[in-house]
Amino acid sequence: MKKSNINLLINRVDYQKYGNIFERLKLTVAILTVILSVIFGYFFITLKKLATSYEKMNLEKKTYLQLLVNRRGDEAKINYIENKYKDLKNNLKDDAHSVTYYELLTNAINDSSESARLKSLEVDKTRNTSFTITFTLFDKMMEFLKFAESETFLENFENITLKKLIIVGEKDKNENYELGFVGTFIPVKSNIYEQE
Repeated sequence: MKKSNINLLINRVDYQKYGNIFERLKLTVAILTVILSVIFGYFFITLKKLATSYEKMNLEKKTYLQLLVNRRGDEAKINYIENKYKDLKNNLKDDAHSVTYYELLTNAINDSSESARLKSLEVDKTRNTSFTITFTLFDKMMEFLKFAESETFLENFENITLKKLIIVGEKDKNENYELGFVGTFIPVKSNIYEQE
């Protein structure tokens, strides 16, 4: 092989020495490039995964926040129902169980006379009561007064007093008679309001 040009400035030993250094330098740069590429690739993939998971969590957060905004009305309704339930429990504690006493009184009135009608009834939580009974016939009212003195009627009350007697209407026409009582019912357990 023929060389076209000769380098007279550098001797052969120095040239080979510099050539070996450059070869090692090229090999070192190539190895560093590969190592740095692998490290860069690892960090790139790791950061990409972190960014993807961050975006996913951000999207979930936005979804949950939107659900909370949408459910704000439901939360208000649930709070309203909860407050009403608490009010109902408090009312049941203070309730006089007037239905039970109404049934007790109407059964006693029906036992005494078919013409007797319960006009009004008030019962408080201490079982104090006032009620009015109406009659269309004087004789039926007198029968009821006899019945009101019997043990059958009195056993429903701790105490009872006739408060008023009212005659409504004209003597020639239809007269109505009203008896007003006040007293205290005996304690009666009510199945309607029993709590757990």
